[in-house]
Amino acid sequence: MIRLLRNRTFILVLAFVLGLIFSDAATLAGGLTMPALAVVLTVSSGQVSVKDFLPLRKMLPPVLWALSLNYLLLGALILGLAWWLMPTWDLWVGYVLVAAAPPGVAIIPFTYILGGDVKLSLLGTFGVYLLSLLLTPALVYFFTGDAAVSPFRLLNTMLMLILIPFVLSQVINFSQNASNIIARWRGTIVNWGFFLVIFTVVGLNQEVFLTQPHVLLPVSMVAVASSFVLALFIEMLGKKLSIEEAQRNSFMLLSTIKTSAFAAAVGLSLYNEATSVPGAVISAWYALYFIYLGIKGDRSTKTS
Repeated sequence: MIRLLRNRTFILVLAFVLGLIFSDAATLAGGLTMPALAVVLTVSSGQVSVKDFLPLRKMLPPVLWALSLNYLLLGALILGLAWWLMPTWDLWVGYVLVAAAPPGVAIIPFTYILGGDVKLSLLGTFGVYLLSLLLTPALVYFFTGDAAVSPFRLLNTMLMLILIPFVLSQVINFSQNASNIIARWRGTIVNWGFFLVIFTVVGLNQEVFLTQPHVLLPVSMVAVASSFVLALFIEMLGKKLSIEEAQRNSFMLLSTIKTSAFAAAVGLSLYNEATSVPGAVISAWYALYFIYLGIKGDRSTKTS
């Protein structure tokens, strides 16, 4: 039983199933998702030190990669498919919010899980989060004509989910004992942190999953194509171009994960419930995508 409670695949699948069953509990747990992600990012960021940011010009290549993969490649794919498949204007605006959202913070811990290039993922995600303070409002306005996204919302999210966890990870690294303890329990902390996130996201969207197939189908087609299908394409292309596995895994994550929960929250608070559906549904599909990534990480660990 103890081994099961430390098995990543079991934990993530359990979170998805329980989310479908206990939606009321997921509503109560909603306020814990941000702190849970912050904890996950704190223990995942410990592998990178402040020295890795210096000199500052070293940040340019990771930021350019993240910008190209997350906004140009992933954003263009989402918008193209959404324009073709979304039956209403509200759902289209919802996917504009997803495409314009910053890279997903889950990129960083899953880089650790997959044995990717943590430095590339961290610098790229952090750098593009800064750029998104300008990019996200501009893109939303360009595609919808509505300047609805406040840069202060993004700054708040960036501080909570990127900057503060990184600072805390560096404080922990100053203590050898604390660093060793975190290293020993890192995998378990990451797994159960994502349990809480997946459980909550799936539970909050239980109704869409179980009772609204006419909405779920087109929205899910975009979600699956921009995560599972694109990930397989990036991996195949990376192998063909002989890109080393660590860098290839970081590229795959940077090109497939957006901050969809942010898009759902903005859609709900600044537009309407229908506009929040794409961000909410893609968040739930990310739960399945994270399970897939967890299995992939387990297989990589066994073969290495």
